Amino acid sequence: MTSRGWLVICAVMSVLIAVAMAVVLLVVLGGNSETAPVLATVPSEDMPIFEPTPEFISEIASEAVPELIPKPTPEPLPTARLAFVGDIMCHMPQMDAARIVFGEYDFNYAFRYIAPYIQSADFAIGNLETTLVRGGYAGWPLFRSPRALAEALVNAGFDMVTTGNNHSFDAFVPGVRSTIEILNEVGLGFTGTFLTPACRDEITLVEVNGFTFAILNFTMHTNAIDLGYYNFMVKIVYHDLVGQSQIDYEMIRASMARARALESDFIIVSPHIGIEYYGTMNRAGGGHQWDNFDRTDTRWVNWMRTMHLFLDEGADMVMNHHPHTLLPAEFVYVENEDGAVRRAFMAYSMANFVSAQRTHPRETSAVFYVDVARDEDGNAYISGASYVPIWVRQNDPTREPLLCFTILPVTEALRRVEAGDTPDLRPQDIDRLRVVHNDVTHMLSGEPISLADMDYEYPITRSRTRDQFPGLPLWGTLPWR
Repeated sequence: MTSRGWLVICAVMSVLIAVAMAVVLLVVLGGNSETAPVLATVPSEDMPIFEPTPEFISEIASEAVPELIPKPTPEPLPTARLAFVGDIMCHMPQMDAARIVFGEYDFNYAFRYIAPYIQSADFAIGNLETTLVRGGYAGWPLFRSPRALAEALVNAGFDMVTTGNNHSFDAFVPGVRSTIEILNEVGLGFTGTFLTPACRDEITLVEVNGFTFAILNFTMHTNAIDLGYYNFMVKIVYHDLVGQSQIDYEMIRASMARARALESDFIIVSPHIGIEYYGTMNRAGGGHQWDNFDRTDTRWVNWMRTMHLFLDEGADMVMNHHPHTLLPAEFVYVENEDGAVRRAFMAYSMANFVSAQRTHPRETSAVFYVDVARDEDGNAYISGASYVPIWVRQNDPTREPLLCFTILPVTEALRRVEAGDTPDLRPQDIDRLRVVHNDVTHMLSGEPISLADMDYEYPITRSRTRDQFPGLPLWGTLPWR
């Protein structure tokens, strides 16, 4: 046999052996052609080898490679925190303490400790219970304060003040005008006093973190000052000063209707009503000549009636001032006309934020926080409320011989006491701070919180329904008996 014949026989045998191996593999794998391995062909010397050209490589590289789409991270639901404080007053001792030279004042010292608590909120508002004038400054009974007070409030973190209260006309009509002018100059928002009847009908609307708030301010009276033609400059709740028995329902309902028409997320009412020094008459020497009432007293009944009128007319927050003493705060569940239930928040009196009043407990108060949020459906709601106890300290050994009306966050001051950092606190101040912590937590938390459990901020959890009788106690049941 020739060599050529042997080559043919070897080639045939190779093919038969390859076929046999393929058959064996198919049998082993169960005859599943889809899972059978592909037999690679071994290139021979005569088989051409593919070499990619630069053009081919460029074309392949230019093809878009699909990217994996990351799972979307849900956006955090919007929230906002509002800070509320009570009466911002300016008695002559406060002005004396803030005087730099004749005619020049600096009130920043009074807010240096409390400013971080105001600035931490997204929006802060207090009641300016004084007028702002260019000169001729005075304290009680006709408050007339310098522009420097408004500047210090801006520096402390306030965004707005209410100007409608019983001292709005202490400098008469020119004082209302100068107050508005100065607030505009320093960039501090306001509501409650108005230069024209048209302005009076406008509702203040502010936006905070995407939430809208309609804000209204009412006062119970103007200390018997006859406004005559200028009665449009404030919104007065009662037609009579002493008895407070004639509520101006028409004015209140018309104002609230205009607020509802704005369709804001929340309506805030900041009234200046109630009974001055409510809760002090059980302290020796701390009473007031009119504090001899009971629950049949017209002033008390209409105080409660007016607060609830605001709720019934759509208010979501009713943050009251004027009594100068701290009173309870609570959530109230109100049923709307459509049957839906909303949670409102009511503070019966936020007391004095800063003043020279020293009769206990008028130098005691709190910074109130109200938190709002939006659910997944976009509905805005009040998510919580809390407070920080504060005390207005009158004497600072580091500033003697001047008096020093400084607002102290109580817990922070007591923490400094624990750390031995007390150059500005006398022993009697430390004792008073401990009592203030007891009284404020008793009033707003329902029972005193021990110093061992003290915190910088406390939640408010007290709640009731609109149908239940107002939870404000008589003076005889207040913690400072």
